[in-house]
Amino acid sequence: MWLTEKMVESQTTGEVFSGKVTGGQNAQVAVQGESEYRELALAAPWGIAYLPPAGAKAVILGSGQQSVCAGTIVESSELEPGELLLYSAGGARICLKNSGDVIINGQIFAKVEES
Repeated sequence: MWLTEKMVESQTTGEVFSGKVTGGQNAQVAVQGESEYRELALAAPWGIAYLPPAGAKAVILGSGQQSVCAGTIVESSELEPGELLLYSAGGARICLKNSGDVIINGQIFAKVEES
């Protein structure tokens, strides 16, 4: 949303593309869509670092040297609105539930009620 607002503010008509991640390293990815994109920087909220696996569907904003991978498409999820899931290609999972519970690799850590 922030990126969209900034594009509107500057009246820039940025382009949006998608494609499959073909590789990545050092916080950059290569993506094959209608064109091939190499050494795309990865955009994410501060404090979150990621490197999507090959085959993930990437969203690319901008064109030419100004292009950036804004993230990947979430294929499916059992989340309810307001919940957060962190997961890795190796199967590690951390889920923050609306109930306040935290689920780490299937183990539930119940919310501690404040007194």
